[in-house]
Amino acid sequence: MGDLSWKDFLSQAKQFLEMSQKLGDNWMLEQKDSNEPNTYLKYRQKIKCQGGKDNSAELISVEYHVVFSVSYQVPMLFFQAHRSDGSLLDLEAIWRLFMPESKASDLHQILTQMDHPVLFRPFMALHPCRTAEVLKQFGKPSSNQVLTFISLYGPHVQLYLQNAYGLSQDFT
Repeated sequence: MGDLSWKDFLSQAKQFLEMSQKLGDNWMLEQKDSNEPNTYLKYRQKIKCQGGKDNSAELISVEYHVVFSVSYQVPMLFFQAHRSDGSLLDLEAIWRLFMPESKASDLHQILTQMDHPVLFRPFMALHPCRTAEVLKQFGKPSSNQVLTFISLYGPHVQLYLQNAYGLSQDFT
């Protein structure tokens, strides 16, 4: 289990949001209600992928949510990907788009569909079982585990942060 409390997650998410605003990076903090832990970070982007009609390129809209996992006490990354007609990409299309190099037998353990813990709707999620272990592998603990988490896990689902996030001593 991780050692991140809900209050620490929320504080670090707000710090991350401040940095995002300074960088013009368009992250948002969404709050469903005042109950714990019903607040999460949200980011939207469009990515180009092959595989449209006639194997042409198509734009996919992706919405990412960084939420607090009560069970694992770590940040967790959820997302949904939609085609331009609004239809959701199915599980196999998600795997092809985000994890083409992974073995099929490993995919269910890494990237799977589960209910969003705040919205209670199916989302794709990177499984949090080893997140605490990964975050602890750094010699000096990060002062912002949310930033470290997004930096480490985001690239697996084409979510890249600007290098400027790592330049501030306040957030690394």
